[in-house]
Amino acid sequence: MINRWLKAGILAVIAVLVYLFIHFGIDAIASKSVLSTLRHIDPSVSIGDIDIGSGVLLLEDTYFPEKELFLRTAVIYWSGNLLDPVIDSILVHGGYWRSGFSSGTGEESGSGRKIPPGRFVNFEIVNGSDSGVISGVFSGSSFGDSLKLQLESSWGMGTGTVFFGSQSDSIHVSWFRCSRLPASLVYTPEMLQGFVIEGCISAFIGDHVEAEGVITEVDGESAEVYFELDDSSGSPEVWLSTDLKNVRDVLIAQAGSLLGDVYIDFSPEGYFALEFMDDNTVGVSVDALLDSVRIYSPGLADDTVNTAAALRFDGTVCISSWDVSIESGTIMFGDMTVSFDLKGRFNERPSLSLRLWNDSFSGEDITSSVPSELLGCLEGLQLSGEASFDILVSLDWETPDSSDFQARVDVSDLSVQASPISIGQLRNGGSCLMRDSWEGRRRIYLDTLNNPGFVLFDSLHPSFEGLLKCAEDATFRTHGGFCEYHIRNSIRANMESGEFTRGGSTITMQLARNLFLGREKTFARKIQEVFLTWRLEAYLSKNRMLEIYANIVELGPDVFGFQEAARYYFDRDLMDISTRQVAYLVSILPGPRLYYRYYRNNSVPDYWENYLDRLINISENRGWIDPDSASRARAESIVFRPRI
Repeated sequence: MINRWLKAGILAVIAVLVYLFIHFGIDAIASKSVLSTLRHIDPSVSIGDIDIGSGVLLLEDTYFPEKELFLRTAVIYWSGNLLDPVIDSILVHGGYWRSGFSSGTGEESGSGRKIPPGRFVNFEIVNGSDSGVISGVFSGSSFGDSLKLQLESSWGMGTGTVFFGSQSDSIHVSWFRCSRLPASLVYTPEMLQGFVIEGCISAFIGDHVEAEGVITEVDGESAEVYFELDDSSGSPEVWLSTDLKNVRDVLIAQAGSLLGDVYIDFSPEGYFALEFMDDNTVGVSVDALLDSVRIYSPGLADDTVNTAAALRFDGTVCISSWDVSIESGTIMFGDMTVSFDLKGRFNERPSLSLRLWNDSFSGEDITSSVPSELLGCLEGLQLSGEASFDILVSLDWETPDSSDFQARVDVSDLSVQASPISIGQLRNGGSCLMRDSWEGRRRIYLDTLNNPGFVLFDSLHPSFEGLLKCAEDATFRTHGGFCEYHIRNSIRANMESGEFTRGGSTITMQLARNLFLGREKTFARKIQEVFLTWRLEAYLSKNRMLEIYANIVELGPDVFGFQEAARYYFDRDLMDISTRQVAYLVSILPGPRLYYRYYRNNSVPDYWENYLDRLINISENRGWIDPDSASRARAESIVFRPRI
């Protein structure tokens, strides 16, 4: 297809020069005006200078407005006599042609006439915003010969040869480098724009175009991507495919670009294919095995994660709207397979619906597939039995309230064969090492025998549980450690704000973090937290979990638990403080160091007092605190103990 406009332009130039020379020679003998002769070609022609010598005709600054053709310098070498001149060759140096990138062959211009050899230097072909400067050699004759050329354009460059035939032509570009194709020549799918590619291409051009080639470099990274093009259906159909090991560097570079501050390396096998089904639809097919995957990201784990993965799917992409659809794809990590469906729109109104499921997988598959770097303190964990899950996440960035989260998880047949962390000891005792935001640390024993200050569940403030549930986890008594409602609301809130401002943790999940995990915010910690939450719910009663929680949570500098906090802030035991004071201690749970400024300034701002009123009102409406306590609490304001 590329040689159509080149051929049209070059043959047009040659045909004009041949016509001009023949008529000029005859008219010169007849002593006619040169300008009159040129007007047979274009009535509006203008010419800067004409010079004729023995065997040479020189034209300077010749412009044919109707043909939008300008020849800076044209030299015609001829032999014979003016009555029957023979054109030996033509040289064009500089100029331009603005006739556009025609899909015609231009053969009518020179049909029936032998076209002489020619050379073109710095000749520009222009169409709208696209332009190209060609230099080349035409071997001569209307059909059966070739044009060797070099092209430099606004969209790329290349070298190649055009072969002309009586019924069809062909082209071989031995090397090209471009960032796009000329818009008026070939439609370049949007998803392929923006890449700088190198390669070679061969094409057959007759009633339609068939082309095939190899892309050998993408954005400076070596590659080996095969492509085919066929426009016999009336619109270009394009296929791209590659063995993934041939584009390893490109994949790693693109993954790094998408993921940001992440180190990633892997050895890919398999294939990747694109089929441009029409001007607006692309089919995507992937069957990839990623061996020796190494990933380091501060948000993933503290150490480099080593794993292996596989990915298989077929899908489609709508280019105009960037709608993506994948049905029944699979991802495999080690021995663990996850099926997925994905539908999304990635334009100015982005949305995403992702379903992940596995109807049956074994405990052995889990423990053998999760990298040890993600297990952390759970390294050595062994599971058995069967489990299943089905999770749906729907995200709508334009209307966050439409986002949704649904999960069906069945681990009833899953059991623990070995675990480096023992949960059972926490039923009646145990201990944990707590750290505060002031870099303090202390081991806290979870029974009255080893810790006289430990507050049993029955001795907690009557308003404690209700206010805690109101602020942190309304469904604590009914869920199994995880709450769809919490996760759904946190997704919506974070999408609304555009950043992570709210987590979806339940009280059980918070307890798991406090008891066993550090303060790092990583995906690895979240995996460990999920497992430990499941085990806490299996081993401990809700009362025992609240009891431990109330005695260990950070609430100030070297202040752990509500009893210590009641003494620190109000100089009273927990049972003796007011409902409003309990509400205050609950309210600072998300950030004790952040909210410590209220105590340091000896003043709680009005907006925070209003927040305490909300906690009290909601808890009363739900029946979690008695009306008398709520009424007295609303009449109070927070007054801290005098600071020494």
